Order: sequence, then C-alpha cells, then structure tokens
Amino acid sequence: MKPIDLERMFDLVVHMRENDSEDYVFDKKKNIVLNRKQQAYVLHRSIQCFMQAVAVKDDKKIIQAFAGSSALPVLTMDVFNVVQAIPEFDTWWQQSFRGVQLKKGQLSWEIADVAVGLTFELIPEGGKAKIYGVSGESTDAKINKYGAGIGVTWEITEGRKLYKFIQLMEQVRARLNNLWANTHYGLLATAAALTAVVWQGVVTDPIIERDIATINLGYETIGAAVKDKGYGDVANVPMIMYAQPALKSRIMQALRATSSDIIVGRQAGAATSVAGKIVEYNVVPYFSYNSNITANKEIMVLPGWKLQNAMYLRELGLSEKDIETLSEIRTYWTAFGAIVADTDQTVELSLV
Repeated sequence: MKPIDLERMFDLVVHMRENDSEDYVFDKKKNIVLNRKQQAYVLHRSIQCFMQAVAVKDDKKIIQAFAGSSALPVLTMDVFNVVQAIPEFDTWWQQSFRGVQLKKGQLSWEIADVAVGLTFELIPEGGKAKIYGVSGESTDAKINKYGAGIGVTWEITEGRKLYKFIQLMEQVRARLNNLWANTHYGLLATAAALTAVVWQGVVTDPIIERDIATINLGYETIGAAVKDKGYGDVANVPMIMYAQPALKSRIMQALRATSSDIIVGRQAGAATSVAGKIVEYNVVPYFSYNSNITANKEIMVLPGWKLQNAMYLRELGLSEKDIETLSEIRTYWTAFGAIVADTDQTVELSLV
C-alpha cells in the first residue's frame, strides 16, 4: 500500500485555515477542484487512512486520498526528510480474535453459550427436516469509546512546520495502536491466568525437554477443555502462543527440535522424566514486548470462536478553532469492544 503523503495533507490543512471559503485545486492536470465540504471530507478520510494503515489488514477498507507533489513553499529553516515510511506496530493480537461486523447503532453484541440438541437424520423423499430447539445463555460484549486531543497551533500552520504536524499525527497513531494492543493482550493474559500450566519435568531434565513438554501439555489442556464445544478439530488445529522476546531463543529451539536432537542430548548423560520428545502439535509463536505478557510465561490461545472483537469506529476526527490561542483543536475518537467469552480457549504456560 502506498504511504500517505503527509506533506500534501498538511498543505490542505494550511489551505483550509488560511482560505476558509476558497476551493482547493487537488489535481491541476485532471482539473479536480474541491469545495469546502469536499476538502473537509478528503482531509478526514486521509487522516482515517493514516491511522488505519498499520492495524487494518483489509486494504479494500482504506481510502488512499492523497498522492502527488506538494505546492508548499521551500522550507529553509526546517530541513528534514518528508518521505513517510509506515512503521511497524504490534498487531499480533489480531490473530486471536474473531471480528464481528456491527451495523450503525449497534453498540453491543451477544455471544451465545448454547446447548443445541441436533442430530442429522436420513429424510425420506418428500419428508421434512426436523427443527431443533436451542437453549442456553448469552454473554453481552459492549462497545466503548476512547478519545485523545491534539492542538494544531498557529505557529505550525503559519510557520509551515510540516515536521511538527507529522510528529503529532504519528503520536496519535502510535497511541491508538498501543491502546488496541493493551486492551486485547490484557484480555488474553487475564483469561489465561485462570488456567496455569507449570513448567514440566524435574530440575535434572534438559531445559529444552521441559519446554517441549510444557508446550505440548498446554495444547492438550486447551484441546481437552473445548473438545465438546463444537470448535472443530481441536486435536489438530493451529494454536497461537504469545511470549516476550527474551524467550524467543528457547521457544524456537523447542519448536524446531527433532527426535535426533533429543537423543543426542540424552546421550550426553542427562536424566529425563518428561513425557514427549518433540513438540507434537501445530503451534504458531508470536513475540511481543507488551507488558500484559508476563516475563517467563507464555499465553497459548485457541483463536477465534468466542474470542471476539468489533471495531464500531476505527477513528473519528473532530475539530474546532480555539480563538484564545489561534489553535485548531482536533480530537480523535475510536470505539471498539473485545471479549474473551470462553476462558477455556486460553492457558498460561510457565517456563521457570
């Protein structure tokens, strides 16, 4: 995806501030001219694209509103690189949650915890299929809104301080992505702590064998807990594991270990009481510095199903002018909800 041209965006901000009633020439060659209402719309959608550029995986939902060269005057005092690279943010939490599509006005959704008395029967020609009832309870997941404000000062626009405008935009985007990550990792960590799997083996066992056995047991613990809940083939489904980067070497060695590696280790004279020679299951590791992931522990997750989230409003930007400071105050809002409705889909693995 092509990066947002923040220089062009800033040019539009300056134009809207200094030429309140004038049209804006968006593309001179194609004769595209925007009136005041269209300028506000394009600016809003461009900011929205900038905020979503990292976290949103579906490029079809992103509107690329700006491209081309800028009409800004040459900056002499503030020399810097205006090439806008797209930074990396921690979005691995997305892999664990099943997205729910909400319509306008829907600020909550239900997750059914149902018992369905259903069996498939052979229906003779002309016969009718039986309709079975559904009983059980449901859990509500709610949408919450979060906001942050920044001030685009007179000095930024009048002094053409493009770099300060870029810094403000980047700061808001970074905090928005951190908010999403902290919320989702926090939910996973809280749920996983309810089912703790201790480090397997004894002190005389090789560390790698203890790690392998712990990962295997974590997978089996989730599988056994949800096997009758209709979550599919939980004996073979890929599961996700989150850990701090400090554990990456140990985890990757455990996942890559072969039977021959373990045999060599045992021939070195180490005793073993650990069941399981290698990681027998499909486990996908992700590493994050997020503080909700405890050091020396892993969070294992069966993704999807009743781990759900919904983005009602990815980003809303509102603005007003502060006549006392000559600043334009912009507030940015996001509204989303997330829930772990079945804690059996998570376990916490200890590696100490």
